[in-house]
Amino acid sequence: MNEQNSGCIGKVLKSTRNHYLVKTDLAVLKCIVRGRVAGGTATELSAVKVGDDVRVQPLSATEGAIQKILPRRSKLSRAVEGKAYREHIIATNIDQMIIIMSTQQPEFKSGLLDRYLVIAEKNSLKSVICLNKIDLVDQSIFQETARWYDKLDYPFHYTSALTGEGMKEFRNFLIGKVSVLVGHSGVGKSSMIQKIEPTVKLKVADISQKTQKGKHSTSYVELFPLSFGGYLIDTPGIRELGLWDIFRNELKRYFKEFCKFEPDCQFNDCLHLKEPGCAVKRAVDKAKISSERYKNYYNIYLDLRAAPYELIKRR
Repeated sequence: MNEQNSGCIGKVLKSTRNHYLVKTDLAVLKCIVRGRVAGGTATELSAVKVGDDVRVQPLSATEGAIQKILPRRSKLSRAVEGKAYREHIIATNIDQMIIIMSTQQPEFKSGLLDRYLVIAEKNSLKSVICLNKIDLVDQSIFQETARWYDKLDYPFHYTSALTGEGMKEFRNFLIGKVSVLVGHSGVGKSSMIQKIEPTVKLKVADISQKTQKGKHSTSYVELFPLSFGGYLIDTPGIRELGLWDIFRNELKRYFKEFCKFEPDCQFNDCLHLKEPGCAVKRAVDKAKISSERYKNYYNIYLDLRAAPYELIKRR
């Protein structure tokens, strides 16, 4: 049987409102979806997402129809707040998260970095931290910050899309893997992609002179095949990242430095906040745990929901 008659397997590169671009071994097809490809009711889980491996029926040399979503090995989601707390899947089948921060324009915020790391830990994704725009500051300013993250096995890497510093190492991180780039608009994600893969033409974000925040340059998620092997997923700049399916009582497990000290806490269910006899807080006082990371844990905890009965019942 030929491909046209039997269907084929492809990977979703791009999702827009009306169609999907799917890369197969023979071509990139502009595809529609026929029916509920994943079966059951129409939900986020049954919607086609960037990164999905799918079965496609070619309709012509350039068009096709997605018939089925193949099993996903991972996903990256964010919470959408509104009348109902619901999930929005950003991308699937990811191997690692590359977190792009900037030294300035916009300024480095450790709280945002730790929120990304919580999401990566929740989804069992390896994380790499890239601090971009290092040409704008003295690198020594971030030496202590880098030391804490390196101790936790989060590689902390300096880059400059402008000068090229660290870009060879950045490229090496991506070889042979499906990597998702996350970070606020304006930190330089698009510029970094173009530096290592010049054939990819993306709109580069500017910085608002009034707010010093990045203006959105990417309005949709897109996956790019890399000429040196692997895939890169560029995500829209997200100003507010809602933590999906993470509740207050479980947050501590995503700060992996806590686990070494938790057995010595006075209470088995210690949340490391105001409880007496907390070994984690003692470790912070003795500089065995980063006080900045602990502060971010506390702030993230306050932002999270408890796990109400009605939400638990749905899971």
